[in-house]
Amino acid sequence: MIIKSYKLADINNLKSNLFLFYGENEGQKDEAISEYFLKSFKGEVVKYDENQIIENKNNFFDTCYNESLFENSKVIIILRVTSKLYEIVKELISKRIYNKKIIFNSKALDKNSKIRQLFEKEDYLVCTPFYLEENYSLYKIASQFFRNNKISISNENINLIIENCSGDRKNLQNEMNKILNYCSNKNKINKDEITKLINLYERENFFELVDNCLAQNHKKVLKIINNNSYDKNDSMIIIRSLITRIKRLILLQKNFLVSQDINKTIDGFRPPIFWKDKEIVKRQIDIWTSKDIYKLLDEVTFLEVKFKKNYDLSNNLIFDFILNTSTNN
Repeated sequence: MIIKSYKLADINNLKSNLFLFYGENEGQKDEAISEYFLKSFKGEVVKYDENQIIENKNNFFDTCYNESLFENSKVIIILRVTSKLYEIVKELISKRIYNKKIIFNSKALDKNSKIRQLFEKEDYLVCTPFYLEENYSLYKIASQFFRNNKISISNENINLIIENCSGDRKNLQNEMNKILNYCSNKNKINKDEITKLINLYERENFFELVDNCLAQNHKKVLKIINNNSYDKNDSMIIIRSLITRIKRLILLQKNFLVSQDINKTIDGFRPPIFWKDKEIVKRQIDIWTSKDIYKLLDEVTFLEVKFKKNYDLSNNLIFDFILNTSTNN
């Protein structure tokens, strides 16, 4: 069965022993596991990687099935899960498991994934997706964090940090912890300090490429690509930056349909849009219809899947897409 992440408080009322948590939002998954499985838990926590299970199935099954009068309950967490574990899950379903909760933690799974379909279909299994979050949600988390730790920081600088997190709470938490450690003997931080801490100069280069792509400034896109050297790891950052900007554009389109005033839409957006970015954002809103931008999001999601299957060709895939999208057809 599918249980949305915001309904996980109901998980303690379920009799299920098997849970599939999938998606790119590692931070939210970690929070859910900590809150609903490990908080006040006195038993043993066992972690496996998928490869460890495949290499030694018997050891894993012993951990799942063995019972002892002297043994505490267990939470078993399996990382980097794929459909390679489908048959193992089927075997677990066929046996009775006592005093154990088994959590399968996976990255994004498409609709055709065998293991995702299995968990979604069966009532005694729990399947929860953890999608990348909107910037506004991360903005609220960051604002509360800095208030609680009495660190003075501007809204603009909070937005700088969030843009660097690609919709993942774990990335946000890492950046906030850097700032908290840096501010151990002070209660204020400025833009230059933040930029150095989170390596923002490099990140801004990716967003410049993506923003000009969405604004269909083809000549500018060509110039940025020709003036920079990108490796295969950069390709994933570009994909994440694309997704972040497309999701922002979707929200901007919705707000614009209500206000019918493009300046009001941009000025009222949260987290705030920097003054230097306002003109290019106006162009993006003007170019893309709601239907087209949702279609583009689907294409980028599919591109991410192709990227993972064809890592050696990743740069070709990404930059072909960027150049085609930036062309005004």
